[in-house]
Amino acid sequence: MARRNPRRDRSYRPRHDGRWGDETPYRSSGYYRDRITFGRVLSAVVRGYARWVARSPDTRGLATGLTALYPAGQLAHLMQLPDPLWVAAPSAPLALAAWTATYRKHRSKSYSATVAATVAAAPGWLAFAAHAGAFSLPTLAVYSGAAALAWSAYTWSDVLRERRNWQAECAGWEHLAQAASLTDSRLISVKDVRLGKRYRVDVRKTGKRASQLAGSNSAMAEDIAGALALPRERVKVTDYHKHAGIIIVDVHTVDPWQGKVESPALTSQTAPTTRRSIMDGPLVIGFDPDSGRDMTLVVFDRAGGHHTFIVAPTGSGKTVLYYNIIEQATACRDVLVWGIDLGKGTLGAIWGDALDAYAGIDEYDRALQILTWADQVIKYRSLKSGGRNHVPSPSEPFILIPIDELDELAGYNSPIGHKAKPLFETIYRRGRSAGVGVATASQRGVVQYTGTKDPHANADNKIVLRLNRASEMGNVIPDWQIDGMPNMVSYARGVKGVALVVDGENVWSAGRVRNMSDLDAVEALAHTRGTPAATLEPDLAAALDGYADRRRVHATAGSGTGRAPSPSPSSGWGIDPADPGAVERLAHDLVADVESRLAGMPDPPERATSLDDLVAAKQLFDNAESNDPGLNRGITIPAHIAQPVLTLLDERGPEGASPADLVKATGKPESTVRRWLAIMRDQGLTVSRGSTRAARYYLPEHAPDDHEE
Repeated sequence: MARRNPRRDRSYRPRHDGRWGDETPYRSSGYYRDRITFGRVLSAVVRGYARWVARSPDTRGLATGLTALYPAGQLAHLMQLPDPLWVAAPSAPLALAAWTATYRKHRSKSYSATVAATVAAAPGWLAFAAHAGAFSLPTLAVYSGAAALAWSAYTWSDVLRERRNWQAECAGWEHLAQAASLTDSRLISVKDVRLGKRYRVDVRKTGKRASQLAGSNSAMAEDIAGALALPRERVKVTDYHKHAGIIIVDVHTVDPWQGKVESPALTSQTAPTTRRSIMDGPLVIGFDPDSGRDMTLVVFDRAGGHHTFIVAPTGSGKTVLYYNIIEQATACRDVLVWGIDLGKGTLGAIWGDALDAYAGIDEYDRALQILTWADQVIKYRSLKSGGRNHVPSPSEPFILIPIDELDELAGYNSPIGHKAKPLFETIYRRGRSAGVGVATASQRGVVQYTGTKDPHANADNKIVLRLNRASEMGNVIPDWQIDGMPNMVSYARGVKGVALVVDGENVWSAGRVRNMSDLDAVEALAHTRGTPAATLEPDLAAALDGYADRRRVHATAGSGTGRAPSPSPSSGWGIDPADPGAVERLAHDLVADVESRLAGMPDPPERATSLDDLVAAKQLFDNAESNDPGLNRGITIPAHIAQPVLTLLDERGPEGASPADLVKATGKPESTVRRWLAIMRDQGLTVSRGSTRAARYYLPEHAPDDHEE
């Protein structure tokens, strides 16, 4: 094997002992690797300095450039350029290019001016230094001052400040993202809002969908709240409606529920000199602490009247909500308020003459009369306008009917429910264009309390106050979870008077209702409000039975504070109580009115029905489907059941009718209709084929033969 030339073979080097030989063993042992040389030190310094500059390239890079530019000027002087002016020639075009590029991107005049001046000064400095030299004390002092000024102007410009703030925000979001297991998310933007910060985050690379992260029960929101030591309710995560891969994270570092939301009508020292129109804008019923905007309620606009369906258990604040609505409605010059409160009577007791008419505790006849008036107003205006939307005015006002304790009026247990229901449905279905709107409140959103499904179908506005059960939310707003609405069972725990308001376009807001819980102050406000400024159309008012005497009742209902009202000519009787003749005439008229109303009453039966007989009759009816046919033949079928059933079966002929068709025809619950059908079958009035929901009912002459089935 040929010998290697130690002077040409790079693997042979002088060894540490001064002799030539193979250095491979020493390389592998780390001898040469651990030796400190000038080249290695310089390389390490350069790499370290480069990493230091890379961590903040804007400020540290500029400082490095300005420092290097000074000796570059002396180098240009030593090179003895023939004409230094050629070095300064690019200053103007470079400055223009720098200004155009930076201003187009950042739209900041100060930042663009600083960059343009710095870029233009570099060739100018090189031209000056090439001519006069750089190493002189005056030149060094002037250059140092100009460089420091340029560095400061650039570093503290608005663009650099925003860039540093953004880096800090990104670092802060990284901390939150790690807590929420979203390490691959990307912060798009962050904005300071009234209560904290709002983050817009791209989550497409996290492997999770925005719908999985958003929602009222978001685990991500809970993780972020835990990382920031905030209550769970202070962090909200929602999906971004414009991009499926982006979420919105609202972090409220400020308590949104601090302080109270007072009503301006109670806190204002001066009363308004003019009354507003209902067309001037929506009613303001509260404040949304998340957005900082008012919670509004539209009861009338150019599209017509808007019905309102309120669901609130006892003690949730629906009376205070009604006070807010009535306070602003009675302040309008083109609105009349007809209140119905058969359960507690507080609406009429507090607002008194500010209401154009009202029905109080157990005043069922007056409540039916108000609904009848509303029905007649709808027919009158619809006929007059040809179905066009009514435009309110002081002489043709919008009529708002707030109905508290709806179950007392139209619920299944209401003594007048069967009479109120058709009137109530007419108002809900046809009142919008005729300028008649209702605001109904019940403790639950089920038909047993509302009497009909029209509040669900025809109420544009739905308001939910504090609830006891989350399932009740679905009875009012079926898709509340999908739409990201708050759960009114857990929303703002410990805070009273909270509400969720949803309009006809499913746009919602949640917050606190304005505080009007001081009954004395509300009653004093109602007293100063006086009677309504609007009046009903004269010919329409004359056609409404009893409308002219609507203020001759409730004279002693003027106080909810336990004080007896003092008699006065304006107490609602329409007379002066100090006039003995007037009192006598009024008493005579009252007796005559009572006798006229009792004239049409049926005579009482000769023999009273005992409670045992009533219980036995109810049990007999409840067991109608399993009774002996002989027992069912002895039961009398009322006309309001038999007539619609027989009429529908006669119209259907051989086609027959299903149980659902008969339930719809009678308007009664399915269980009740099935019992009556069993009785009618045993009495030979109908014939059935099939069982359960597949059953069909026929008249005997239209029943199919058994072999045809």
